[in-house]
Amino acid sequence: MHISTYIKFPFILAVILVLGGCTKDKCTKMIQTKINIPVMMALTDYWASIKSEAPKEIDRTGKIYVKDQYIFVNEPYTGIHIIDNSNPSSPQKVSFINVMGNIDIAIKGDFLYADSYTDLIVFNIRDPRNIRFVKRVPEATSLPANANGLLVGWPYNRDSIVIGYTTRDTSYCDCDPDPNIQYLASAEVASSYKNLSGTGKGGSMARFTIAKDYLYTVNYSQLKTFDLSDAANPVFKSLQTFNAFIETIFPYGEYLFIGSQNAMFIYDIANPAAPSKRSMVTHFRACDPVVVEGNRAYVTIRSGAACAGNFNQLQVFDVSNVDHPIKLSTTEMSNPHGLGIDNGKLFICEGQYGLRFMDATNVTNITTAKLVTGPETYDVIPFEGQHRLLVSARDGIYQYNYSSIANPQLLSKINVKGNPY
Repeated sequence: MHISTYIKFPFILAVILVLGGCTKDKCTKMIQTKINIPVMMALTDYWASIKSEAPKEIDRTGKIYVKDQYIFVNEPYTGIHIIDNSNPSSPQKVSFINVMGNIDIAIKGDFLYADSYTDLIVFNIRDPRNIRFVKRVPEATSLPANANGLLVGWPYNRDSIVIGYTTRDTSYCDCDPDPNIQYLASAEVASSYKNLSGTGKGGSMARFTIAKDYLYTVNYSQLKTFDLSDAANPVFKSLQTFNAFIETIFPYGEYLFIGSQNAMFIYDIANPAAPSKRSMVTHFRACDPVVVEGNRAYVTIRSGAACAGNFNQLQVFDVSNVDHPIKLSTTEMSNPHGLGIDNGKLFICEGQYGLRFMDATNVTNITTAKLVTGPETYDVIPFEGQHRLLVSARDGIYQYNYSSIANPQLLSKINVKGNPY
């Protein structure tokens, strides 16, 4: 399963507590299953763990973000690696921010915003080698799910939270309903929990973004808005709800383009404190990141266990009239993930199939100039005007020079120890 905005919604993975059990005369057969046992951490230890540390090896890659000469790499559920990219041919690790439950990042000026389970954490990053904790905004985001689809970060009791699970095999008797047997799904347990200085740039898989001095965050069914007029003190302003599984958010001009598993939504931010829906375009059920350049929106949809779809395509829409987007073209793909666009040069991560450098100057005839195979790619960020591409992949962080998209040149690679998803 891919650790990203495309985490599975926690379907019913049962934790079974047998308080009494069936009697032998009622038993018809034994059922084999698994018990997921919560691993707890004291709240005081969790809060104390949020801090800046010395740089260390990257174990897994997740979301990527760039600001000035720095690259920020999320290590899913663990924290954020900060890398000095002054020399793209030799990037250097600077520090690591330990943030349990972290998936997304956004930056405004000297302040970095990161999710930590349901909390929004603010850091001062003026000195990337001496990062300071500023503030914790509780219950600002939604509960994440781990790689097995189980919710983490929910309160086990007043003094502790669940940070993971151990799993063991077990069996129980299949018989008539017995009040002594209770089936407690992790999702059900968790549902009891309450549910311009310069900005940086995130990838197409981002669920956090900043526009007009506001932070916008999306979760499974919500768009939340925070006022960053005082960058050190985010203030919640509004909440929009969706009847859809929301996955990504991308800002462009006066609009937010929001990807879900079956649609692209367009919201205007004429009133940035309260985004307003303008339109939506439905498509086959699939994973759906989106990027925009000019009056063109580029959407990838893909199949996969987390997406439940059967189509792998690039779709291009004319969004010159945001109230009535028009599909311009469809290009068949292998298994597209994140994407980026720079002046008609299109970059698409094809997962295990590699990385496509594409010519999109004619949107009705988009062609692949180069397919780089080998890396299992996840998301990209193009440095507009610099012909440089940052790529998050299974085995590391790559940088390419794409002055020639038919012959991109590898500038550097930051290795990782483990797998990102």
